[in-house]
Amino acid sequence: MARSRNIKPGFFVNEDLGNIHPLGRLLFIGLWTIADFKGDLEWRPKRIKAQLLPYDNCDIQELANNLEQYGFIRYYYCTGTTYIHIYNFDIHQNPHINEKRNGSQIPEFNESLTLAIDIKQFAIKTEQVPILSEP
Repeated sequence: MARSRNIKPGFFVNEDLGNIHPLGRLLFIGLWTIADFKGDLEWRPKRIKAQLLPYDNCDIQELANNLEQYGFIRYYYCTGTTYIHIYNFDIHQNPHINEKRNGSQIPEFNESLTLAIDIKQFAIKTEQVPILSEP
């Protein structure tokens, strides 16, 4: 279910977002509208393409991988399903209280569930990848 979200003026002058293809930026905004109140959503590229960019000839996987590469989203894997977590969602969005009250079927993001992305092949590696702690 699509939800109303906010776009702050700083979005347009974010230098890291400036490195993202314009359709990738539009995808990023669209992901906010289909994410749950925590900023998590199931990664279903065909459905997401149909919901968010139905009229554009683009590769959703490539656009999302680029967002992941720049640290705006993170793929994670839980109970046989791949999900996306939108970083800093809770800082920039203020979901309706009913959203939070109703909860979510989507497992909560955890860094230990993150996935490796093969950028050249635009493929998500679904085996769990250990997160190395910094020295």
